[in-house]
Amino acid sequence: MKKNKILFLVVALTLVLVTIGCTARPQRSATRDRVGWDTTNQLGRRNTTMLGIERRNKDIRGIDRRNMDNITGMDGIGPNTATDLTRRNTRMTREERIAERIANLKEINNASVLISGNTAIVGVDMDRNLQGNMTTALKQKIERIVRNADDRITNVSITADPDLFTRISNMAKDIRDGRPVTGFAREFQEILRRISPAR
Repeated sequence: MKKNKILFLVVALTLVLVTIGCTARPQRSATRDRVGWDTTNQLGRRNTTMLGIERRNKDIRGIDRRNMDNITGMDGIGPNTATDLTRRNTRMTREERIAERIANLKEINNASVLISGNTAIVGVDMDRNLQGNMTTALKQKIERIVRNADDRITNVSITADPDLFTRISNMAKDIRDGRPVTGFAREFQEILRRISPAR
């Protein structure tokens, strides 16, 4: 009886060791990123596979922008990477596209746009000769540009006030740079009230 127990334990132990020893080694995921790095546990880290190398591109205005959609952890590497590094990898935001179109008007030096829901606030820095003379025709032209650029926007408020333009520009820059904008809704509503007090 004792012999049978020992024989049974030896056979069982042998089977366990054979089973463990012969199992297939875990394979790397068949879906690999384009540079061959395993990035499974690297989400949320910056430049984990390229330590010590700055991988951010500069856009034409020289503002640092990070590729927030890039889940490989390697800023500056993506399907839209420009060889001359003059554009960032991600698409322009709605606000940036609209602001760029408005800034192309001959009467406007610079423009900033904030969007919340279906409402856009446009701050413009006008040519020195026209400063403070926002005509109805110019407002309508800007409003048309905004609505043509994004059909989801139904309300457009426009200001040429230098203080409001600065506030709008600073908020837009903070959002673009990925900084947390505490009280965004409150600030947005306050700017909206200053532009159109009757709302």
